[in-house]
Amino acid sequence: MIVKDLVETRELLTEEMSERAFVVYERFENVDCHCEGDKFEEIECDPEEQIQILVGSPVSTASLKSVKTYLVGDTFSTIDEIIADIRLNHKDLFKTDNSLLPLG
Repeated sequence: MIVKDLVETRELLTEEMSERAFVVYERFENVDCHCEGDKFEEIECDPEEQIQILVGSPVSTASLKSVKTYLVGDTFSTIDEIIADIRLNHKDLFKTDNSLLPLG
């Protein structure tokens, strides 16, 4: 059985996202655990990093829905590459700059 310990979490792009959208970085330490009779063995596995985009309901902020999960090292090798993809493909979740909107 793989046991995942969340060892670090932080919110990214805090100032840029709309009020209902969150980009969260998470780092897990993974251990493969085996139990055989009265013997217990733990084997350390590679750590795992992921970035999730979570969006709250416009009606209620009581729950969040995961829109996308990126695994660091999968399609994108760095956090910066993932952030660039989020900026490119999820523009609708960012704050809008009202100063650029036409008046009237």
